[in-house]
Amino acid sequence: MTSDRIDAYLDDLLDRLEGAPSERRRILAEVEAHLRDSAEAFLHRGLDADTAQSAAIAAFGDAPMFAKASNRRRPAQVLAACVRAAAQLGAYGFAAIGAATLLARALTLVTSTQWVYGAPAGYPFTAAQCAHWLAVQPGANTCGTAAALESSDDSFLLILATAILGLMIAGMILGGMRLAHGRRGRAMSRLPGNVIAAIGATAFLGAGLALLAAGAVQGRNRVAWGHGVLYADGAVALIFGLVFLGRFLLTIRPVPLAAG
Repeated sequence: MTSDRIDAYLDDLLDRLEGAPSERRRILAEVEAHLRDSAEAFLHRGLDADTAQSAAIAAFGDAPMFAKASNRRRPAQVLAACVRAAAQLGAYGFAAIGAATLLARALTLVTSTQWVYGAPAGYPFTAAQCAHWLAVQPGANTCGTAAALESSDDSFLLILATAILGLMIAGMILGGMRLAHGRRGRAMSRLPGNVIAAIGATAFLGAGLALLAAGAVQGRNRVAWGHGVLYADGAVALIFGLVFLGRFLLTIRPVPLAAG
């Protein structure tokens, strides 16, 4: 049975094309229609099916050259793709910040506010600091407890507000770019999904490991505030990094072994 050379060509082309899935499907459909029509014309000239398909592919051009021409972007499209990728990753980053903030607040329920937000042991509070924190936290009985409670309130409100604002800005950028470009323009103004996944996995996994390491160091020798916050931030960053890593691994196609 004669193998379908056009199907093999389309499989090769699919691995080389960049852009959104809908855009790649459109290109493949157009290429297949052209190749089938061309092969049919060669059949009418008296060629057999296999030779007709080979002739149609030769007339059209090989997959690497076509994919390179299709993937070529103008400088403005490259810039738009980078801005879009930055907005996407920024949205994930602000979402991670918000999730970590909520997780840190939840940790106070199973540990303590002092462990999560408090100052290190022996921190030299000034009289003015103690007076201020005890005034705004009248339920606290020590300067350290009052400082931890105030740090908890400030961190929760300010950081959560920053995360929400960042998500809104990233969403506005992505929405504006979606409206500003047509279907093909949106496809050409995107970095390949595996590139974004690789960047996200590297950034979040690296940040997560660094934050957890910082939390471990803080556990042995407290030198700064927010011991538990470091663990919360590191855990959330690792989770996001693993999600990106999983998405990246899904884009890796196994290379078939050559027949012996």
